[in-house]
Amino acid sequence: MSTTRATLRPAGPYDLAVALRGHGWVDLAPHRLDGAGLCTVLEIDGVGADVRVGQAGDGSVSVSAVRGGGWSQPQKDLLRVGLRRMLRLDVDLAAFWAVCAGRSDLGWVPVRRAGHLMQSATLFEDLLKILFTTNCSWSLTRVMARRLVDAIGSAAPSGDRGFPSAGACAAQPESFWRDEVRAGYRARHCVALSAAFAADDRSVSGLEDPGVPTDELRRRLLALPGFGPYAVGHALRGLGRYDDLALDSWCRARMREILGRAEAPGDAWFERRYRPFGAFAGLALWMELTADWHRGSDAFLSAAD
Repeated sequence: MSTTRATLRPAGPYDLAVALRGHGWVDLAPHRLDGAGLCTVLEIDGVGADVRVGQAGDGSVSVSAVRGGGWSQPQKDLLRVGLRRMLRLDVDLAAFWAVCAGRSDLGWVPVRRAGHLMQSATLFEDLLKILFTTNCSWSLTRVMARRLVDAIGSAAPSGDRGFPSAGACAAQPESFWRDEVRAGYRARHCVALSAAFAADDRSVSGLEDPGVPTDELRRRLLALPGFGPYAVGHALRGLGRYDDLALDSWCRARMREILGRAEAPGDAWFERRYRPFGAFAGLALWMELTADWHRGSDAFLSAAD
């Protein structure tokens, strides 16, 4: 076993604990909260690495990672790139915070440095997990992610497993997704998405290119198997395109609860409410829906069920 340590510096003001709790991904395998930090397993060159992440007093993010065998420089680089993507360390939210500052509803956002929504180390993992969220409860999403990781994830020295690569997923037949992951109707979509990423198919290449216009990116995501408007809106938010509200049943029910209404407001109401936020409309909505998650508690772990 070999350990490597690194210090990652965010692009701007950053709170790791808020970033981790700003999105439900931290509740899915192979991740778990560790106080104000994160424990997870990342697959590096086909080998699982136990990774612990915390925040230092100077605002930087400290990393300790253990894997079998040594660490080459390219492997250390893969670790850094994956973690920077996962933790959104290169995302500059100054413009969004300026819009929120002084508002009675979202003035807390710049104070808490909120909006760095944790993602995954790879886009493939993000999109597959989004498929696991469609038309089901959060508890079922958790179960599907855990079954997949336990079945074919690469083991780290601790014995925990990481999220499998697109190649490992593409090698599985549809029956694996149906019978072992129990993905239901999603099984065939999981097969197709995994195959596309494993082959670097044109349908998925370039999806992270910031130069692609949002409308074109939305069109390409909608063409992916199993991706409807909600899933696409969710994916766009993770890619830093925040204008889509990505409304689903949970969003509507949560807003009904916030407003104290007997019924959830209609989509036109959401559009009017968040139109002033322009390109940040979807992020503003998410901040309002998840305000309770940013109080330093783990309330979000049960809020989505």
